[in-house]
Amino acid sequence: MRTSRALLGIVGASALVVGLAGCTAGGGEEATGDGTTFSYRIPDRFKNWLEDDLWNEPLQEGAGVDVEVVDGGPEDKHYQQLDLLLSSGDLEDATVATMAQTQVYGPQGAFLDLAPLIEEHAPNLAAYIEDNPDFKALVQNEDGSIYGLVNEYPKVSILSFYREDMLAEAGIPEAPTSVEDFTEALRALKDTFGSDSGYYPLGGRDTFVNYQYAFAANDGIDEAGDVHGVYESGRGLDIHADGARDMVEWYTTLYSEGLIDPEWVKGVITEEDWQTKMLTGKISVTNDFFTRPAWFLANADTDTYPDYSIGTMPALTNGGEQMMQAANERYNLNRVFVVNAKSQNSLAVIQFLDHLYSEEGQDTYHWGVEGESYEVVDGEKQYTVSYADNADQEVGKPVWNFMQDRLTYPAPVSDEAFYAWSDDFTKTFSTDYFENYLVSNPVLKYSTEQQERRSKLLASVDPFIDAEMVKFVTGERSIDDWDAFVAEADELGYAEITEIDQAAWDAMN
Repeated sequence: MRTSRALLGIVGASALVVGLAGCTAGGGEEATGDGTTFSYRIPDRFKNWLEDDLWNEPLQEGAGVDVEVVDGGPEDKHYQQLDLLLSSGDLEDATVATMAQTQVYGPQGAFLDLAPLIEEHAPNLAAYIEDNPDFKALVQNEDGSIYGLVNEYPKVSILSFYREDMLAEAGIPEAPTSVEDFTEALRALKDTFGSDSGYYPLGGRDTFVNYQYAFAANDGIDEAGDVHGVYESGRGLDIHADGARDMVEWYTTLYSEGLIDPEWVKGVITEEDWQTKMLTGKISVTNDFFTRPAWFLANADTDTYPDYSIGTMPALTNGGEQMMQAANERYNLNRVFVVNAKSQNSLAVIQFLDHLYSEEGQDTYHWGVEGESYEVVDGEKQYTVSYADNADQEVGKPVWNFMQDRLTYPAPVSDEAFYAWSDDFTKTFSTDYFENYLVSNPVLKYSTEQQERRSKLLASVDPFIDAEMVKFVTGERSIDDWDAFVAEADELGYAEITEIDQAAWDAMN
């Protein structure tokens, strides 16, 4: 029911790298090089996108630094190769590692401690760290060392959207806003289109348990600092929450009345099948990443379905209370910018990083060049280039593209710029939705031992909860067994995972 934290490189990061004792050159105490150039290894698809971004060259010019981007291969192999590159001494000046690798290899001397360099050469970066405590808690260790900078991402999420034309035909004039109205809308859709034996009002891909927020049944950290549930920054399910059983009973009602696609519930639907169902009217309501509604509009067969249209739903209320949905994680712990301790170009790296965190650097990174990609109107920046002409173009075509949810360089995120840089349909709802219905939760940093134990427990707990949710909803297991199920999950390791999460949160605070 949840996506456990990927622990790429955890095996390598748990072992000593051969020869790391000799990797302490530089020591993080003194910048080296002439400050003009450094090499940067990143996975291949990100390298291709970065090199095509037209803001990349003026960003480097503003910093006075040339960045040589090196192909790190497919993303999964990139992380696996770090072990070999570190032990052989062939690693470039800078690269991207997982937090697990950073936490092990940094103290062993493989990665540069950036803290002294930041203090001496990077006032913009230093100010940003001090002004953003969540960021500081992730990048700075108890001894003050900083072995890497985590990549930031915009405040976005999945959301529910629907076939606007089908809801209109079913006599539903506008998007439902409450759990109660949503349920009645699904029933009205079933009454209207249910003569098709393959039709179900609600469908999707991946996990079907994604309305937990509407029942206050998601994980989180309360105001007292107590972690509840298996922590996934608010996007998972807390089986101990008072509303968890209510949520399961609601899903059971949907299933028994034929209001939800059984293939989705049972986890046997493919992405292609889901797309086809949404495009051909076999389902009317779904949820996915916020860019998906525009994709369906772009791929709809308007010859067959001339009225095909998409609408988006707000986060639901429940019992008159507006429920808040969790945003995707602000920081990606599998993409940490690190510097090779053997680098002879650390001065160039730190100068470039500091420029990224300066006002000038952020303007270039988020907006490009004034007069070329944006203009200022009444004191506000506005893009003069379009998303349609620049985003998702073929590799090798230079474009103005400001997709801040892609891996490029570690830099502050501008939600305002990101919402403005999107397709015309997405812009109609993104700012309102993300500002009014989302809540951002902290990202937890684990020790290597905590990561290993947590990963092992999740390997048993996640499949168990997934399977039992399906049993409850399909009627294979009675809801009267709910308390027994919770106890079984705790015995299997659910409660221990929460304890690990609590210890990680306490250590960060």
